[in-house]
Amino acid sequence: MEIEKNDIGCSLRNVLFLTFLLFSFAITSLFAQSTNSIKSYRIYSPFQKDSTTIRVLLPDNFSFHKTYKVLYVLPVREQGNRKNGDGLAEIIKNDLHNKYELICVSPEFTHLPWYADHSNDKTRQDESHFLKTILPFVDENYPTIKSKEGRLLIGFSKSGWGALTLLFRNPETFSKAAGWDIGIRMDTNLMNDSEDTEAIEYTFGDLGNFEKYRVSTLLKNNRQKLGGASRIFYYNTEGNRAKGGVVIHNLMVVLGVPHRYLFEPKRKHRWDSGWIPRAVDFLVED
Repeated sequence: MEIEKNDIGCSLRNVLFLTFLLFSFAITSLFAQSTNSIKSYRIYSPFQKDSTTIRVLLPDNFSFHKTYKVLYVLPVREQGNRKNGDGLAEIIKNDLHNKYELICVSPEFTHLPWYADHSNDKTRQDESHFLKTILPFVDENYPTIKSKEGRLLIGFSKSGWGALTLLFRNPETFSKAAGWDIGIRMDTNLMNDSEDTEAIEYTFGDLGNFEKYRVSTLLKNNRQKLGGASRIFYYNTEGNRAKGGVVIHNLMVVLGVPHRYLFEPKRKHRWDSGWIPRAVDFLVED
């Protein structure tokens, strides 16, 4: 059987073309993985039971010659637990790190965090872990805006509580906080008394320490420190935590604390239920 040279040349060109396409696809896939990759750092913290992880997402055009705002995406569960979704994955899905050129950081904790320093358990010093371990690490390793204007907080449920209390207790450190479907029942006493007391003692150590982190108490005591700008987004949704959200919203109105408030129909109690873009929009707007 004879094979013409033209057929050989055509076949060779086809093979080369297919090889080029496969190579191009591989490069494109690699680049996509690189631009959307989340960097993880394992660090020791004297305020936690064991070493913890800091997860960092950078904008695609990141440069050490620029400075960036940092969006702290506060986890609602202990390290490695993604039962309620992944906040950083939602940032990537909505391309918010690129849209607003944000460094996005998700710290982790060795236990279920409420963002308070426990009065008795030295391995559950969550606020100190965040302020004294996480923030310095980020500021030392990345070109951040090292003032309150460069630090934003977002969370939901327990971490929504954490976003508010971190801002209220440290208004000179953080610029804004957005909390969705915040775990506020412990504050507004909408749980029954025995459950409330038991939860408070487990989470904070004692009632006196709880008052230092109680949202309503912090609003009353620190409202003047928050200034005249709207630094709070209380994003409320229908469900178990809705009535408590109304109580806190009304309290802020009575106290004259500028804030944004939104009540919406029920969504799934997760990171990926569609609430993040509106919350981030508030945080980055002037």
